[in-house]
Amino acid sequence: MRVLIRADASPSIGSGHIARCLTLARVLRGQGAHVAFACRLLIGHRLHALEAEGFETFSLPDFYPGEDPQQSIESLLPWQADIEALEQALADRPGFDWIIVDHYGLDHHWQTAARRLAPRIMAVDDLATRTYSVDLLLNQNLSGTQAAYEGLLPEHCRTLLGPRYALLRDEFRCGAIEIKPKVRRVLVNFGGFDAAMQTHHAMLALADYPELEVDFVAGADNPAWARMQRMAASRPHWRLHSFVSHFHRLMLEADLFIGAGGGTSWERAAMGLPTICIAVSNNQQANSEVMATFGAHVYLGPKEDVTMEQLRQAIGFLVGNQGLRQSLAQRSLQLVDGLGASRVAVAMAGALLQVRPATQADTHLLFEGRNADAVRRVSLDRSPVDWDRHCQWLQGSLVNPQRLLLVGDASDGPVGVLRYDLQGSEALVSIYLFENRLGLGWGRALLAHGEAFATVHWPQLSRFTAQVLPANQASLDLFRQAGFSQGTCVFTRVLKDHPHE
Repeated sequence: MRVLIRADASPSIGSGHIARCLTLARVLRGQGAHVAFACRLLIGHRLHALEAEGFETFSLPDFYPGEDPQQSIESLLPWQADIEALEQALADRPGFDWIIVDHYGLDHHWQTAARRLAPRIMAVDDLATRTYSVDLLLNQNLSGTQAAYEGLLPEHCRTLLGPRYALLRDEFRCGAIEIKPKVRRVLVNFGGFDAAMQTHHAMLALADYPELEVDFVAGADNPAWARMQRMAASRPHWRLHSFVSHFHRLMLEADLFIGAGGGTSWERAAMGLPTICIAVSNNQQANSEVMATFGAHVYLGPKEDVTMEQLRQAIGFLVGNQGLRQSLAQRSLQLVDGLGASRVAVAMAGALLQVRPATQADTHLLFEGRNADAVRRVSLDRSPVDWDRHCQWLQGSLVNPQRLLLVGDASDGPVGVLRYDLQGSEALVSIYLFENRLGLGWGRALLAHGEAFATVHWPQLSRFTAQVLPANQASLDLFRQAGFSQGTCVFTRVLKDHPHE
């Protein structure tokens, strides 16, 4: 699978778009995909860092004719100029299977035109305020709901919504931090650029708490860098960092975080790190408010509405309030499990999943898969299958014209097994995934591709049915999401516009 990511970074845009796409890119590459980035040569563009990680990169112009250099990050770019620049950069390069666009300035016009470069388009979004022309849409925020996108997406578009799909690096799956009786150590970070100078604002608020040990991660390009250096130099318990490669370790050591409402929100949530949040851009406000309503952090509001005194009081309130910090930690830990990037990668790879008829060469694969504990626990027949019986069953299945046995293959190996048993114009379907594929969303892709295969193999099919144990919540959810209607532990999917129905 070949994937192109279109995202930018600059002091006004911030570095969050590149950071979260980089997390996804690493997972995709780990699954065997080739991933490239196309970025404008803006100040702070991050292309060199991407190249250092071994990703192919394409540079685009820093300015387009007719563009206002002072425009906000949510203003639209001249999309025709961006597409033309992208086409020139990609000239004579192999095509891509997916383009991921993570950019507030590129709308449905750009997304439609980008189909000249790839058949599938995915958008990473936080706004839900525009029309989208994409096949897959990711919004990892609590504010990203189906209702928010009503009327904005094409009918065929699949949505990945909420923090279940939060793009977190593996190191943030390290478990919860200890909530101590009193805050001793604070970590402050407002993104890679902090054009709003909120780190300096936090310094002024923390000046009244000399007993606290504080790490400020600000970036040397921070507009208030010189002032912060002077303040930090006179306080032995303060450390000012321009760059850190161990940010997650600083988070593990902290008792309280002060920062913005961007992608770091989910890193903090995954670690149960109590947080005072200030939104530094409009696109952070909705999710910050919903997270506060959920009880996952203390949200003071957008930066222009937060005074130094309000921040100082919030710090003082949390420093000695262990009960509140425990509550914030418990609520935030309920939101994310750290597998979001893998789920998004599976949704993309699932579009390219291949299903094929099983053969005798799959004997060991199917035997091990069917006998796995996780599979047997939710099977109608939970008893282990012995080798001889399995071989007889497989041999009979392969020559049975009323049975279709399929294996799903991804680029990095087999995913799972489907069995269809024909009963007149209906087919009873059963499915299981291999143990290393559980919980990531492969079942939905496997069912979709299997259905397409089965309807071609048996043109007379009018419906599919499936039997699911009441306690098998994963399968119950899977068949509902796949369009099956539920009876009493029996799911049915009627094929539309079928002449035999």
